[in-house]
This record gives sequence, C-alpha cells and structure tokens, in this order.
Amino acid sequence: MEENKKKRIVIGATVAAVLLFVFLLVFWIGQMISIGVKNDRIADLKEQIAKYEQLIEEQSSDLDVYRSQAWLEQAAWLLDMYGYGDIVFGGKS
Repeated sequence: MEENKKKRIVIGATVAAVLLFVFLLVFWIGQMISIGVKNDRIADLKEQIAKYEQLIEEQSSDLDVYRSQAWLEQAAWLLDMYGYGDIVFGGKS
C-alpha cells in the first residue's frame, strides 16, 4: 500500500509539473507574439515620424516665403490694407 501511494504522488507531481510547463510555454508564446506586434507598430510609427519630419523640412522653405515682407505686403494689398504713404489709383468696387 505504501509503495502504491508513493507512485500516485510521483505521478501527480509529474502531471502537475508538465501542466505547469505547458501553461508557461503557452504564456511565453503569447508574450512573444504580443512583443512582435508591438515592435511592428513601433516601426510603423517611426516610419511615419520620419515621413512627417521630411515633409516639414521640405515645406519650411514655403513657410519662409509666406513670412517674407514681400508676401505680406502683397497679401495686405489684396485685402485693401494700404500702408501710410501708399498711393492708391483705384480700388475695388
């Protein structure tokens, strides 16, 4: 009877250890998939950041043009905003 009891305890412990190992293996695989998905998302976001930074660099020259004095004066004239001493020969009807 004593030997039979020991066999059951050993079998039970072995089954528990195998089940724990399987559970941990499934959990680890799930975590690896989750990390892979997040790394892909990070890579996509880095690509978007690089694209927008390049777009900002390309369009900063346009911003300089729009901030220039000549552009501002032209925009003011189109809005009938004349400066002191400007000669106006006609106006918008």
